[in-house]
Amino acid sequence: MENSFPPSAQKPVIAVAGATGDLGTRLTNTFLSPELHDRLSGFVSLARRHTPSTEKWKGLGAEVRIIDNESDDNDLVMALDGVDVLVNAISTAGAILRDKLANVLPKTSVKLYFPSEFGVDHTLHDFNIPEWDGKKKHYELSKQAVQGSDIQVCRMFVGLFLHSGIAPWYGFHTSKNVYQAIGGFDQSISYTEISDIARVVCGLAEQAVRGKKVPEELRIAGTHASVREIAQIMTAAGAGDIEIKSVELEGYRDKALGREYQDRGAIVCLQFLMGDGRIDYRPKDEGGLGNDNDVVNPGQKNFSWKTVQGLAHETRGRPNSDA
Repeated sequence: MENSFPPSAQKPVIAVAGATGDLGTRLTNTFLSPELHDRLSGFVSLARRHTPSTEKWKGLGAEVRIIDNESDDNDLVMALDGVDVLVNAISTAGAILRDKLANVLPKTSVKLYFPSEFGVDHTLHDFNIPEWDGKKKHYELSKQAVQGSDIQVCRMFVGLFLHSGIAPWYGFHTSKNVYQAIGGFDQSISYTEISDIARVVCGLAEQAVRGKKVPEELRIAGTHASVREIAQIMTAAGAGDIEIKSVELEGYRDKALGREYQDRGAIVCLQFLMGDGRIDYRPKDEGGLGNDNDVVNPGQKNFSWKTVQGLAHETRGRPNSDA
């Protein structure tokens, strides 16, 4: 594959693997937006097939390269030709391809690798879930694959996605004006919008192509609010009166963890983690577990984080009301 990217010592070429998934699509749309596009030398969409989205992205200047489970090492190395930074947004269902990409990194021009994470900090958890176990395994494989090379690996934890984190599957039954908390109403929960993740990645990518050190692990969060605060914010934005109910935390957690291992899904566990404080990424001096916002966006001088208040305004207090 001929490299079509202009040489640049300052602007990175970023590739997103799993570009047509929900996370990948939202990352890609932000990288190709006017805000970030001019900060890149090029952008590569790595997808399993051509779709209407990939055609749109080509019109915005992206290269679309097709990879799948049948791709061999040479195919993957060619797909990463000219790429400085690889963002792996492939889900657990694509674990084979996800791991293949990590293994070929030393044969490529990649300088910085973001393994498939972009969720809650599962290193804090004392139980097992297949999805998070797979992420742990992939991270260790990635570190081993790049050992002895100059490739940096950065694992990023972001809490819940803002666009989908206030929804029925987390107890926010907007269509019924009922919120259900696991535990108390006042435990802070952390959210990050995917477009803000792209902004952070872009800044770190610029550092990497300039030869600067990038943190090996980051915990970030764009906004924080408790169930009670979210209800108040959404009511003020037009949702009407919201009833808040509570389920006892210990009993819910014991029931969730009592499920068979393969049936123990992430969402059911995320609900009690929201209640027990393990998705509270506020600074430690504010009572949270700590975060690295000031490492990647000190004083919000690079961009303004998207907030629960902003989401409320955009949706008139009814995010995901049709879910």
